[in-house]
Order: sequence, then structure tokens, then C-alpha cells
Amino acid sequence: MNRRKLQLFCLIAAGMLQIAGCETQSDAQPDPVPQIRAEKSNQDKASAENRGTGRDYIFQDSDKTLLTEDNLSNIDSRMLELARNEIFARHGQVFKRPDLKDYFAGKRWYTADADYNGSLTDTESRNLKLIQKHEKLMSANQLEKLWDVDDHVLGYPQGDESIRLPAANVDLNGDGTVEHIQMNLIQHNEVSDEWKLSVNDTELTIELSDSYSTSYFKIVDSDINDPYFEIALEDSNESAQFTTEYYFYNGHNLIHMGTLDGLTANALSLDGKGTVTSSRQAIDFQCWFYLETFKLDGEHMWKASPAEFYPMEPPTPWVAKVRFPVYKTSGQHDILKWVEPGDSVYFQGGDTEGNGKIKTEEGTTGWIQVKDGHLAGTDTDIYDCFEGLLLYG
Repeated sequence: MNRRKLQLFCLIAAGMLQIAGCETQSDAQPDPVPQIRAEKSNQDKASAENRGTGRDYIFQDSDKTLLTEDNLSNIDSRMLELARNEIFARHGQVFKRPDLKDYFAGKRWYTADADYNGSLTDTESRNLKLIQKHEKLMSANQLEKLWDVDDHVLGYPQGDESIRLPAANVDLNGDGTVEHIQMNLIQHNEVSDEWKLSVNDTELTIELSDSYSTSYFKIVDSDINDPYFEIALEDSNESAQFTTEYYFYNGHNLIHMGTLDGLTANALSLDGKGTVTSSRQAIDFQCWFYLETFKLDGEHMWKASPAEFYPMEPPTPWVAKVRFPVYKTSGQHDILKWVEPGDSVYFQGGDTEGNGKIKTEEGTTGWIQVKDGHLAGTDTDIYDCFEGLLLYG
């Protein structure tokens, strides 16, 4: 199979493995099970340093104003969890979980009260139940591994997307004023749809694939210690590649933060501390996925944070069809040993420079290289060098 055909084959088949849906969280108590990933050390120091930073509230008036479906239907599970605990925190709830303890200790309005007995007003109780309802609706829709031979092929289980609405009312920039967010279809085209995304009077025209685009958006919190919530649109293009578009609202304009591979608008991809992991496809040694990290920069844009090595999990078993060298170090040509036709090896991952790590059947670990589509040390296209390559088909 030539390289061009393989690439098309990989893209189409990989896209078929992805299943659309929405992100999740678990049932609600003041201290629920799902974790906001937090550093376990220096919690008190971090709380002091963060006190007064970021936004004050998820929902500023949830103690005295009833929340609605428009407030909750499109927001991320981490935000729902914080909004629920925020109701108790106003009364001084003492949190045992380190991440929640640290988060609320950083709020200017929070004062711990060991005598608080958990009582709520009628408005707070009704808001709590509505938040719990939406957490339960999402509880079965977390990102999951879809293929046993590649742990990084990620997607949503099939679920009901009807909980999402084409409009929402949420404070996006933490200034205490609720924004109205709206998605409207402008024009349906042959391979893509044209949408209007608006926040108050600010409008953007966005093109999404007609094979996957939906009339809803997601509101996520990339960093719980800054004032912004972000708008995320998950999409699939005509080549069946999945992407997520990110925007933030600065009070005047909608600003594009970047386009990331994979379905990342969920609390499993976003750590809530300015980092997101993206499931990215590689077509080099074989057709595989690796997790790429992005971090928010000083301009609130996603910036890639490259790794020196991306693991293949689990390693792929190959059988050599040609004789080739295994090198001692990445990117070098100091030969460790030769692999003969019929020998078994395991592909353990690679980098973005054409260097891959393999392990032989007897346990020797070394490196191979791909240059111009050929396996280094041979005159053979990489895709003709092994049996057992992942081709997603």
C-alpha cells in the first residue's frame, strides 16, 4: 500500500472510531468524588498567593437568584462541580478535599465556619438540585479509550446531546455581568456549514463540517485561577479528523485561542490549571495517536508544549519483513544490532523528528529512523518493512 493511500485510509478509519457526545461529572455532595487536579504540596501557600485572583464566582447570585437551563446546559462538568460547592462555601462549608479547600480558600469572600450545619435557603436548594441534574446527565459521557490496540484513540460514548442548547447565559469574563451566547446556522454548504457565534453584540462567522457540526457549543474553564471561561466548538473535517476550536471573550471581542486536534472540551482533557492534552494523529511509522500538551500563554492563547518522546500505548507488535539496523541513540547512526526478516519487535513510540523506539523480542531497546518515508538502513518504504502495522482498517 503506498503512502498516499495509507494516509487516506488512516484518516477515514480513525474518524469512524470517534463517537460524538459530551463531557461528564458525578453525583453531587459538598465534597464529590471527581477530582480537580491540584498539587498536593504547598496548598496553604498557593491559597494565599491566589487569594483575590481570578473570578469571584461561577454563578455570582446563586444564593438569591434561581438558575435556569440556559445557565447550566452548556457548561463543563468541572464548573458544575465548583458551582455546586460554591453554594455551600458561601456558608463557610469546611472542605476536606485538598483541591476544593485550596480553590475556595483563594476566594476573598470565603470564610471557613466549622459550625456550619449544611442548611440552605429555598433558592439555594432549588439551584443545587438543578446543578445535580446536569451533573447526572453528563455522568456517563466521559472520554474513553475506543480501541484496545491504541490507548490514545479517544472519543465519547454514544449519548444524548439534547442537554446542550443553542443559547446560554453565562458570565464569560468574570466581571459579574452575564453574557448571552448564541449559535445560529447561516448557510448549509456541500461539505461544511456556516454558523454565526455571537456573544452579546459581538459576532463571528465560523465554518464547521456538516458531517459533525452541531447547533451547540461548550463552555469550559481552562484555568480556574483566571477570570475567563472559554467557548469550545468540537468538529470533524472532510478527512474525518477531529478538532476543537477555542475562543475567549475579553468584554469587547471574541478572540480565537487556537485549534487543537481531538475532542478536548471536557474535564478529562482540560486540567483546570491552564493545560490541555490533545489526542493527535501521526502517520509516520504507522497510523497511531499520541497525547500532545498545550498550555495557556500570557495572551491567553494555547501554545504547544512539545515532549521529547511520545509513547505508543500499548506497544505495537511488528514482524520484520526486511533486514534493518537498530541504533543505540535517537537521531544517531551508531548501530546497536541488526534485525532480520521474521524477527518480532515492539514499536514503543517516537518523536516528531522521525525517530522511533523499538524493543526486540529478547528485550533489547533501541531506535529506528524514517527519512523521506523510508526506514533508515534500507531502501524500503516504512510501510513495507513490517507486518502488523496499525492501519486502522
